[in-house]
Amino acid sequence: MKLSMVLLAAAGTGVLAAGTVGALAADPASKRAASEARLMDSARSIVAAGPAVQGTPAKAQVEALLRSRLEPSDAWVRRIPFSVELKAIGARWDLVNLVASFHKEAKHRVMIGAHWDIRPWADEDPDPTKRKLPFDGANDGASGVAILLELARALGETPPPEGIGVDLVFFDGEEGPKGALHENFLGSKELAERWFTTGVTPPYAGIIVDMVGRKGTRIRREVASQRRAGAVQDEIFAVAKAMGSQVFVDEPGIHILDDHTAFLDRGIPVVDLIDIEDPAWHTHADTLDKLDPAVMAEVTDVVLGWIRSQRPR
Repeated sequence: MKLSMVLLAAAGTGVLAAGTVGALAADPASKRAASEARLMDSARSIVAAGPAVQGTPAKAQVEALLRSRLEPSDAWVRRIPFSVELKAIGARWDLVNLVASFHKEAKHRVMIGAHWDIRPWADEDPDPTKRKLPFDGANDGASGVAILLELARALGETPPPEGIGVDLVFFDGEEGPKGALHENFLGSKELAERWFTTGVTPPYAGIIVDMVGRKGTRIRREVASQRRAGAVQDEIFAVAKAMGSQVFVDEPGIHILDDHTAFLDRGIPVVDLIDIEDPAWHTHADTLDKLDPAVMAEVTDVVLGWIRSQRPR
């Protein structure tokens, strides 16, 4: 994930285009479906198996873990391998996107994505001797993946609304070579291109969850999402408000380059849910003890609430 310090002048008001905010606010059972214990167990297991750095045995271990955790959901799980020639480092990376689909035949689909790879170096660490070493990536990696796994469990138990398909996408290659911004977000670029060149029905909307698990997380309106996916962002923040979320703050954020960018560039409104204010970002302090299971559960429930509010468009 990369950021650009561009502030949004004003945030829009939340309007849910499908479903009703009132139903979410009135039905307590619809608010809290995520398990804090399961979320932390997933994050803990991911960190223990990793870090999922390109070209390491740990990355294969994390992939195997993800596939095993998805099996009980009865989702249609696809392993999509691809290779990218990286000019910045003169090497080829063999990468893997994982896609877990619910209601796979539905033509009206939404995507929820997170990256499962970990940055190979902690270049923001205050200790210069540690900057070339990989870090745990508990928040910048494991938290988003844990949320997707919990969504898979919930959707396996209670399927999406009739006529709505859901693709949970575990993106590889979000963290590209150092100093080569154009060679980052490789998995999302590959999938966006695949959807537009193979005749597969792309999603009509989506969400990226990235760095949303730390204590004190605050998710504001990311600028690119507001400008190019404003209606979907309004829906999400309306759901968060109806649920009484303290994590979602309805005020301007900053401009982020992330896995949503490739989809925005192709006209698909995908919203980035991200907290960029993590002091442990890209350092060895990005560890499990910084995560808050209540925060991860709240984000999971808002995303799940948004999914359940959708109707065929």
